[in-house]
Amino acid sequence: MKQEGLSFDSADIEISHTVHQFSFGNRPTLRRFHQLSHLHPTGLGNDWNDRLKGQTFQALAESSHEHYMQLILTTVEPLYGDGYDAYDYTVHSHNFVRDDSGVPSAKFTYQTTAMQIVVKELGKRWYHFLTTTCAIIGGVFTVCGILDGLHFSAMKVIKKVELGKQG
Repeated sequence: MKQEGLSFDSADIEISHTVHQFSFGNRPTLRRFHQLSHLHPTGLGNDWNDRLKGQTFQALAESSHEHYMQLILTTVEPLYGDGYDAYDYTVHSHNFVRDDSGVPSAKFTYQTTAMQIVVKELGKRWYHFLTTTCAIIGGVFTVCGILDGLHFSAMKVIKKVELGKQG
């Protein structure tokens, strides 16, 4: 039985595409997302782990698309509860005209970075409350002393003016 190959004209291939979802790892639960957004040093946007979501890429005549992503692992270690990993990525998309020998394509490549973000929540020590309270009391005492000194000096000047001994 003879098997025939498929033939097509690569000039007729149109590779426009829309990315509906593109993420890595498990999506965090709503509670973990709020916890991560609270603890994450740069804050989080709605697209923090799905940068390509909802984007449409229009193909030019005889062109190809390439999407290059770099993954960054974020490990969250909350004070209470279990830690978890979340992935973020940066993406660079390019549209380029292919040469005559190539076929139009949409290419997705990714690379993990050697860096990792570790977000660790630390509790406050008991002495932190004590030193903060002492600092507040010391500040109030200093301000009251300054105000009392100003009031005393002003009263002394007023008394001299009343007695006519200014000079």
